[in-house]
Amino acid sequence: MNRVKAFVQKIWTYDLVHTAVYSIVLELIVECLNRRGIMGLAFPFMHPIIFIYNTLIIMTSMTLALFFKRRMFVYSVVSAFWIGLALTNFIILSSRKTPFTAMDFYLIKDAIKVAGLYVSVIQIILIALLVIAVIAGLVFLWRKAPKLEVTIKKTKFVAYAAVQMILVFLAAYGMGITLLFTGAVEGHFGNLAQAYKKYGFSHCFVSSVLDRGIKKSGDYSEEYMDSLKKDLDNVDVEASEKTPNIIFVQLESFFDPTHVKGITLSENPLPNYQKLISQCSSGYLSVPCFGAGTCNTEFEVQTGINIDDFGPGEYPYRTIMKSKVCESMAYDLKKLGYSTHAIHNNDGTFYDRNLVFSHLGYETFTSIEYMDGFEETPMGWAKDNILTGEITKALDSTTGTDYVFTISVQGHGDYPSTPMEGYTPEIKVTNFPVAEQQASFEYYVNQIHEMDNFIGELIQSLSERDEETVLVLYGDHLPTFDFTDEMLTNGDKFQTQYVIWSNFDMDRQEKNIQAYQLSAYVMQRLGISEGYIMKYHQSKQELPEDEYLKNLKILEYDILYGKKEIYGGETPYEATNLKMGIDDIEITDVYNYNDTVFIEGSSFNDYSCVLINGKEYTTEKVSDRLLRVNGINVKKDDVVVVAQKGDDKVELSRTTFTVKQQSKKNAQQQ
Repeated sequence: MNRVKAFVQKIWTYDLVHTAVYSIVLELIVECLNRRGIMGLAFPFMHPIIFIYNTLIIMTSMTLALFFKRRMFVYSVVSAFWIGLALTNFIILSSRKTPFTAMDFYLIKDAIKVAGLYVSVIQIILIALLVIAVIAGLVFLWRKAPKLEVTIKKTKFVAYAAVQMILVFLAAYGMGITLLFTGAVEGHFGNLAQAYKKYGFSHCFVSSVLDRGIKKSGDYSEEYMDSLKKDLDNVDVEASEKTPNIIFVQLESFFDPTHVKGITLSENPLPNYQKLISQCSSGYLSVPCFGAGTCNTEFEVQTGINIDDFGPGEYPYRTIMKSKVCESMAYDLKKLGYSTHAIHNNDGTFYDRNLVFSHLGYETFTSIEYMDGFEETPMGWAKDNILTGEITKALDSTTGTDYVFTISVQGHGDYPSTPMEGYTPEIKVTNFPVAEQQASFEYYVNQIHEMDNFIGELIQSLSERDEETVLVLYGDHLPTFDFTDEMLTNGDKFQTQYVIWSNFDMDRQEKNIQAYQLSAYVMQRLGISEGYIMKYHQSKQELPEDEYLKNLKILEYDILYGKKEIYGGETPYEATNLKMGIDDIEITDVYNYNDTVFIEGSSFNDYSCVLINGKEYTTEKVSDRLLRVNGINVKKDDVVVVAQKGDDKVELSRTTFTVKQQSKKNAQQQ
């Protein structure tokens, strides 16, 4: 026994033994949080090699402590860092079902906007107290933790630490390369949630840090792209004389709840959508996300680009699309004379759409800040019935043909876990397979029932128009419930449905497709073939899948990151001068009345805010033609601005008026 004790004591004198033991314990904690339970303790027994690899990743960061005398403090800081990441992943998984990645740091601004819908005030307070406690604990450690007594020169001390760090890094790197080469782990994840459980949090999160954008293929060359260009230039589809209005409506978290096995509904929640499915071209749509990630489905549908070719968990809206233009359906249709519009009944800055849409070829973008008279759900999201009028307004704004891409929001989570006071659901749900989510799912079903009513109203409105019109409806992803493939009649939680309606005759087809193939398929049905990505999807789907996806990835790389060989070396697309809203916001007069400033004009709403000489004032909307600012008067040459501001106070547009003379009107008549 004494020999064992002496051996352990001797082993413990080695620095790397400390870091190894601490890293093993930390990896077990991280995996318990990653799996949301004590099953994380089984990880080293279920996947021992991958467990060791994940531990080496953490151990590499732990070796930072070897450079410092206050090693316990540094060990604690590194541990707090990893546990903080894993705890964040734990919290995120409870709401959106998609793991936490490095790309989520790009979404902090958007996350703050909706945090109150997913996390209660008490939970926010508890999180804040936890952060304060951790910081206080680290400060205490800094002051009280023992310092290592160093008897060698500083240069030797640092050199020893560097050698040990390099050894651990090389072990982690070598093991990672070996596992990737043998296929034991993957560097790219088709299903992010499954990858985190299979390959471990540390590997997957680090991959999301290091792997961004679309990787250059070894086959990429000028000759390769010239050959592909010649091939695609010869692509032709059966032309049509029709040039209808084209409307896409992406329905938030929308799917048919009758696809949940064993469920009982008091009435059919989607009569309009189901009728369309039975009468029009439709099929299942494979989407890149589950429970969240709206903008990635949106990106695939508009561009034809496969999100799987980007880094794990990447949101192109927050990376490449903020600085680059990209071939898209909007650009393709602009070539044919279409006017291009985007509509979204939510914050215009969410996912940076107010910036990105100019890089996707849109001429106008109507966000919630430019809508008036919308209703809200009990959870605070705008209802989708406002979109019928906004789509009509976009169609009426031009004399020619229009392309309108619409993103709905009513079905958005989070959903209340208990029945809400004062809210009586029209449709009752029983036998939902996840009993603790029964009330949440019933609330969700009633929201998509209202979305289905919107679909019926939109169809009716478009049916009454003289212009030929095509409407494409699809869900962006399934809602945030604990679905498994086995719970669904179609057996795939990464599938929604799409349907193509028109007010003229179109042959009915049933076809299951990927989200990045949808726009090319619709355009092919209409006899339209513009843009190289669209041409590729329309002509190459008969290739073996590996070859089809490989060539698509090379084409995507060339367009977004490469030399633009497909275009002859320079992109033909330019960012548009994106106009926010369809209607012009105008100021026709500004005048004083009893220490109050009145602003007359048009298209004002609750998001309109008045600035006088650069200073913002509390603004009251009297009507869509009159605003009021109390407690101030204007004088000649004052500059009055009406700005549209979102909930985060980001200014989206402004209209300026210079006071030419002091005037007074009988404001009581307004």
